[in-house]
Amino acid sequence: MATAALPVQTPAPARRQAFYRPELDALRFFAFLAVFLFHFNRPVSLFVEHGVPRWLAVSATSLVEGGVFGVDLFFVLSAYLITELLFREKDATGTLDVRSFYVRRVLRIWPLYFFVIGLALVPVFNPGHAFTWRHALAYLLLAGNWSVVAGGWPLHSIAVPLWTVSIEEQFYLVWPQIARRLTRRNLATAAIGMLVIANGTRIVMVAIHGGTNSVWCNTLARLDPIAAGILVAAALRGGAPRFAPATRLLLLIAGVVPLAFVANVWQIHQPERLEWLPTLAGFPVVAACTTMILLAVLGVRFTIPRALLYLGKISYGLYVYHALGNLLSGMLVPVHTDFVQLATRPILAFTITVALAAVSYAFLEKPFLKLKTKFAHVDSRPV
Repeated sequence: MATAALPVQTPAPARRQAFYRPELDALRFFAFLAVFLFHFNRPVSLFVEHGVPRWLAVSATSLVEGGVFGVDLFFVLSAYLITELLFREKDATGTLDVRSFYVRRVLRIWPLYFFVIGLALVPVFNPGHAFTWRHALAYLLLAGNWSVVAGGWPLHSIAVPLWTVSIEEQFYLVWPQIARRLTRRNLATAAIGMLVIANGTRIVMVAIHGGTNSVWCNTLARLDPIAAGILVAAALRGGAPRFAPATRLLLLIAGVVPLAFVANVWQIHQPERLEWLPTLAGFPVVAACTTMILLAVLGVRFTIPRALLYLGKISYGLYVYHALGNLLSGMLVPVHTDFVQLATRPILAFTITVALAAVSYAFLEKPFLKLKTKFAHVDSRPV
């Protein structure tokens, strides 16, 4: 399988290597927003009871349900960006400083990650003591996703979103060691190998009747979007797509609509049991769709509002804190059947989440990000 030829705009040579695409910050925010809205999805009947036309209620709730695959969009984005940065460093220096890469990832991910694990053990933020020391130990070892595979979700815990961070950290641990031995030309071979592993793992899980989380939270079974991000980096060779606006719109629609189908019909994110067709077809479809969304946005030429860029900059905090924002909003606005209450709570939760992420970025994350730049060989997003 060869990488597809894409029309690209080749970056102009510069005296100092730099790589920052602000449109991807905007995309990060929308990936978070999709996940956030998914957690506040409501039955169609509730909207119909309050005067919303059924066709509109069905369309909206179906699209919101597809927001669960915002996590896959994060995976595609991360794999593309990390791969591109690594190979720009190789182009600039002739090698990869793997140690500095690990230091940069530690400084970016760990302060907030471990802070939230600590918060999750505080009784007021741990209703029903759902988040036990068994869960905490797994998360501390960057294996939170595997604890879910083995023992199920720590329901109602504010640390639940960290399972995806665990998967990304496992990717960050292994990928630079592989990438240092590759050229841009054989990147595709490594990505195809990941796709083989992912599909093989899912076949095994279905065959042995694995548990409901044995695929969704299994790193080996979730390599498709990561491989897709690597393939994008390989195909673009350091450039960006030069698609016409109409083409970008078609890519966006083609990426979003099937996600709603997979989420609502195949329901691979919450299966009652693993089934062959949804499991084997659903995850590749999701990877392809999130890749189309990335390509629809990558390289766009328009001014992005500063507020949107800022929300993208703090999107890691938005994602990590959104369960806490949900919990705090529930304390302030208890869940009732009243439609106004159900509409008010997501707005309050979003506001709290943004406030938490903004404070966290300014006082917890930013000092480490400034230190992180000292270990960078390629400039990326300004702190």
